[in-house]
Amino acid sequence: MGVNEFEVKAKNALSRLGLGHWRVSWLPNLSPKIRGQAIPDKLLIEIYDIDEDDAWATFIHEVVEIKLRSLLRIYRILTNKLIEGYQELANGEKDRFIEGLPEVFRDFLPSSRRL
Repeated sequence: MGVNEFEVKAKNALSRLGLGHWRVSWLPNLSPKIRGQAIPDKLLIEIYDIDEDDAWATFIHEVVEIKLRSLLRIYRILTNKLIEGYQELANGEKDRFIEGLPEVFRDFLPSSRRL
């Protein structure tokens, strides 16, 4: 199977998986360091394997990663919202503590330096 045929079949698979807005490029031998990558900003999957069977395995890996990323997004949003809430609580506690400090130190300061 040639590069173009692989890309056509991979694109069909993406469409069936609800990822038809993504593109696939099989670029054998372009990167010896990685086998492939999903580039969300470009909606592009690049596959660098030379062997077709390896290319399909990498393609499947990248598709699963894309699908999981969208599923995990919900948890990332929830976690960030929880962190924001706790930060607001902590800031409120900190402000109340700081506002109460002058009263605590008032008894220890000489009357000429009282707050």
